[in-house]
Amino acid sequence: MWPEGREEIPLEDLYPAATMILIYTLDKRQYFPLIRRSNREDDAHRGQIGLPGGHHEPGESYLETAIRETEEEIGVQIKPQEIAGKLSPLAITRSGFIVHPYVALTEDALTFKPDPAEVDEVIPVSLEELLRHPENKTFKLDNGWNVPGFLFSNVNVWGATAMILNEFRVMSLE
Repeated sequence: MWPEGREEIPLEDLYPAATMILIYTLDKRQYFPLIRRSNREDDAHRGQIGLPGGHHEPGESYLETAIRETEEEIGVQIKPQEIAGKLSPLAITRSGFIVHPYVALTEDALTFKPDPAEVDEVIPVSLEELLRHPENKTFKLDNGWNVPGFLFSNVNVWGATAMILNEFRVMSLE
């Protein structure tokens, strides 16, 4: 899912952040929420589709960041026993972040309460749809770029979110 021509930057120049893939069950099927970020002028990723997550605060672990940001952005509290694991850190060159992704599994019925200052929409995606997605799918963005990503039934995902989801997908299929 790494786009051609994407430049690498030194990791020490990146600001830490964390994100969460939260797997939940609804009507006997598993889903995970994506978010459409709000159009705030100070958000380098405004309007984009992503996972809940954000800036790392001093004094907290990356896991604590992912849990806090998930609660702040979509109103869901994650219990420590629901944490299933961690994925590889990922550099996001456009905004200067290094993101630490985590995975959580919950049996709780979820009610999303998105923070309108940060999230315009919570988008449920079927875990089954992610796991059976074809390899090496690309699509054209509005700006004309062809990018690798996921073409889900209710949203298209590319960039860092696609890279994180692809790592999760590959690990889940092994």
